[in-house]
Amino acid sequence: MVNLPEDQEVSLGILSPKHLEVINECALRWRLTHTYRVTCFLDVIKYKYEREEVPIECLPEALQMIQKAVEEVTLEDWPRYDADYLSTVFGGLFNIFLGELYEGLEDITKLKPDAINPSIDILQIIRESGLVERYKADIEARLKDLSDRVRVQAVHHYTDKNYELMTAEGDNKALPLLLLTDHLEKQAKLLDKRFPQPLLGELDLVCLALESQIPMFLTDLDSSRRALLEGSITKPPKVPIEDVFALYRRTKTLLQMHKAFCPKSPVDFDLVGFFEPYVRQWLLMTDNKTAQWVHAAISVDQFEAEGVEGHSSSIVDLFTSLKSPLDFMMELKWPDAYQEARFFTALSKTINKSIEQYCRSIEDLFMEEMFPRPPPEVQQQKQSAWIEKAKLTIQGEKKVEPFNFTPKSMVKLNNIEAARNLLDKMYDRIDADRISAVLEEHGPPVPDKVDRQTFLFTVKICLAENLVPLESSPSAKLDTFVTLSDEKGNRLAKTRTIYESLDPQWDQTFDMSVESTTWLMASVRDKALIGKHDTVGRAYLCLDPRIFGDFMSHDLWYDLDTAGRLLIRVSMEGEKDDIQFYFGRAFRSLKRAETDMTRVIIDKMAPMIRQHLSRSVLKTLVKSTSAAISYDYNKAIGGVTAFYRSAMGTDKADTMIPLPQKEKARIKPEVLTDVEIEQAIVPLFDYFDANFQILHNHLSPTTKEGVMHKVWKQILTCIEGLLVPPLSAMPSDMKPLTDKEVDIVFKWLKFLRDYTYADGEGPVPLEQLQNQKYRDILSIRLYYDWTTDDLMEECVRIMQQQLRSEPAVKKRAKTVYAQRNLGTIRERKKEKKQEAQPGNAEIILRILRMRPGTSEFIKQQLDFQASAQAEQEKKATTRRAKASKNRGSKLSPIPPVPALPS
Repeated sequence: MVNLPEDQEVSLGILSPKHLEVINECALRWRLTHTYRVTCFLDVIKYKYEREEVPIECLPEALQMIQKAVEEVTLEDWPRYDADYLSTVFGGLFNIFLGELYEGLEDITKLKPDAINPSIDILQIIRESGLVERYKADIEARLKDLSDRVRVQAVHHYTDKNYELMTAEGDNKALPLLLLTDHLEKQAKLLDKRFPQPLLGELDLVCLALESQIPMFLTDLDSSRRALLEGSITKPPKVPIEDVFALYRRTKTLLQMHKAFCPKSPVDFDLVGFFEPYVRQWLLMTDNKTAQWVHAAISVDQFEAEGVEGHSSSIVDLFTSLKSPLDFMMELKWPDAYQEARFFTALSKTINKSIEQYCRSIEDLFMEEMFPRPPPEVQQQKQSAWIEKAKLTIQGEKKVEPFNFTPKSMVKLNNIEAARNLLDKMYDRIDADRISAVLEEHGPPVPDKVDRQTFLFTVKICLAENLVPLESSPSAKLDTFVTLSDEKGNRLAKTRTIYESLDPQWDQTFDMSVESTTWLMASVRDKALIGKHDTVGRAYLCLDPRIFGDFMSHDLWYDLDTAGRLLIRVSMEGEKDDIQFYFGRAFRSLKRAETDMTRVIIDKMAPMIRQHLSRSVLKTLVKSTSAAISYDYNKAIGGVTAFYRSAMGTDKADTMIPLPQKEKARIKPEVLTDVEIEQAIVPLFDYFDANFQILHNHLSPTTKEGVMHKVWKQILTCIEGLLVPPLSAMPSDMKPLTDKEVDIVFKWLKFLRDYTYADGEGPVPLEQLQNQKYRDILSIRLYYDWTTDDLMEECVRIMQQQLRSEPAVKKRAKTVYAQRNLGTIRERKKEKKQEAQPGNAEIILRILRMRPGTSEFIKQQLDFQASAQAEQEKKATTRRAKASKNRGSKLSPIPPVPALPS
């Protein structure tokens, strides 16, 4: 058979029927058992196969004969000699095919199942027979040799591939390792696909290969630690950070494969410790890109509305840039939960930094539109501007120029609202609450000696009162702003300018990080058209963490070094390296940007509102006997209703403001009609018509409601200012209005309310229009004609009732954590709305300021309120002092006021 041509077919049957007949006859005459005959036949086939005289396909026939014989007569009933003979033949066959399998495993990378499956099948049949148990030790040794051969082949293959890749030219030390991991992963997957089950139930080729190659790779990776790190920090980097993270993912995959295929052979490799420096490096690189992202987003933005929310492209581009590192960090799936939480915290700090930079940039652009720089030819005339201003002041003919808004300014305000919504979605996507919980649960214990803690102070410049004008004329007004400077004279903050007021109200808030006690100088400055700004007065503020350690909001009055005083509200909280804290700061930046921009819009509208809702207009109206211009009030409301895409319909009956029962009937020498009364504020309605349309068409619904709410608040403030002076212990020269004038003011209030409400089509619901301040103004109508004694008695009664029901306890300041997402912001607004509203005591005191001989009473009531508040603060201070004493802390004295910077 060996000498036959390869293409000649032969019968796989070994003996012909005649030969079998002769053999059977001989066996019968020689008395040979059937068990001996089939065993001898298998031995002959083995002998022939060893000499390559028969193919492997002949072996199954012989094994089938053995199997049939075993089924006819169990092995226990076989003659002992025949059973031993069969066991010897099986042992020989097992050794033969184990040797063939050994040779077949010469190159496992090219090994295919077809090459070894026939041998595996025969070995499996022999092993399952149980006749080779006597050779168990020898078989285990041979199987161990097979395992060792696979390991050796895997090592040789890894070494050759490693040498090939490492000797290639190039400075990128990560690339050879990256290609090596790719090769190892592919080979392991290929082996697993070809041999999903262990050979003979014991030889797992994938396990043996990974068991040998992965430790070698990890050793090579660890030896490249320094080269990778140095190459990644060079400029330009020789090792791209992207390749390092690709290497991290591949290494992580190999470790997972090793754990799955080799559970009994764990490897000791600190994956987290090896790649952590690169994550820190990437976080720093990402943080350094924030200014670039903000600039790139804003530079290409035309500030044209996109979509129903009315925002432009820059906010979408910015959050797309922020989403990229966030996706990257989430795709890393960092094994260590605590470190992953630290990474997300650092990333949230970068997000906060980007939001703060974006807010500053948008506010700067917004301010340029609100306060446009005059062209060069106008600037040349600036030197004579103060002369014109003086002339107008002397003549009393200064007229307010109306400011008209542009769509681009509204789009910028929409961007802030859109940023809040996108940031809230990002907060939920990161699951910041879970990350904060992980940090709290798995964070390291606090050491006995901690680094210097940083405190975040919130300083709000509220208002000033009783400022003294610098000019010789006692009627001169001031255009004031406030600056905050440190001990070295460096400016830290600056408010906007409030024009023509001796009692300015800024209401601007600034954050300041402080590590130790710091003195600030608050300077009230008078803005000059040319030259240096004059200083109206100075005050000094000490930011001491021990003083504000109760985390409450403190209203502090500071007497200026010249005249007047300044109100500053200060609160403090600990600055933490926490993801919720950074998101809270980002939301706070957006809220303050929105508030500041809205306030500028109101400031631009306020002069027109004050000019037309003024006592001079009121006096003129009362003195006039006829109206020169006819203006249809219903037409005005119908016009604003059209802005909200709905007709107002027929005019409803006016809701009259009820008068108190004890108030006597008013005697009016002249009765003015509604048309005549509203005629006086026709220019204000015209101004609203032009600008409310811009607000309606270009502001998002949420932002529009907020702006219109502020506009309405400004209207109420002006109406209130017509009726009563501000609350103060100082005497007031403001005179009460006549009955006729009061009626006109409340008519104006009703006209403006209906105009803003627009029969339900306006952006502000009636509930918000008729808010607490609106109701307080209505209460002025109730108390306006009361006698002085009755007002004093009512004031005392109300204040005593308030003190009994609600002691004067200060509430906790609004912290960064309370603003970490839109949910917490809404909860705080809800709580604030549910707080008990103050009574009418303040309104009564303000009315009393216009009555003679009431200064001492007003001062007593204000002092009484202040003393009650001070008593509560004293108790709180005592509790804090006891707690501090129990902790054993020692307070150092407050440092002296620093010298005035030159």
